[in-house]
Amino acid sequence: MNGRSPYTCDTPGCTNWKEVFTPDGYVCEDCADELAEDYEAEPELVADGGIAWGDLTGFQRDILETIAGFESVGMDPYGLAIEEDLEEYYGEIGHSRLYQNLDSLTDAGFIDRGELDGRTNSYTLTAEAEALLEESVHRRADACGIEIAATDGGDET
Repeated sequence: MNGRSPYTCDTPGCTNWKEVFTPDGYVCEDCADELAEDYEAEPELVADGGIAWGDLTGFQRDILETIAGFESVGMDPYGLAIEEDLEEYYGEIGHSRLYQNLDSLTDAGFIDRGELDGRTNSYTLTAEAEALLEESVHRRADACGIEIAATDGGDET
């Protein structure tokens, strides 16, 4: 471990907890207030005031990871594709189970629902979900003693 928690503010030298998304990263309230002067709009607060990875069900976390996987290869994540991907792990999944969880993740601010055509919804991750997934990756890597290079061109974490 490098002494820096994946939960601490992205501002160099700050050790407060991450709470707010800004164009400069996922920062604490104090750093967000200082940075806000540089932006036209106020920074966006964390989804639902701070829903954590552990607050989600395993199924909801798997939905987020599936959507991220589709997005990473340039595919549109839509309901049936998400369902088919998850069924490789879970077996048969009822439509109601999937769509209730997609609705919950939308309501919590982790995914945005769009339209592919007149009857097919697409789902994309919000910045909050991306940050949550990134933190999860860092926690897992840290637990295994694996160093991960920063994806924003910064120092390794």
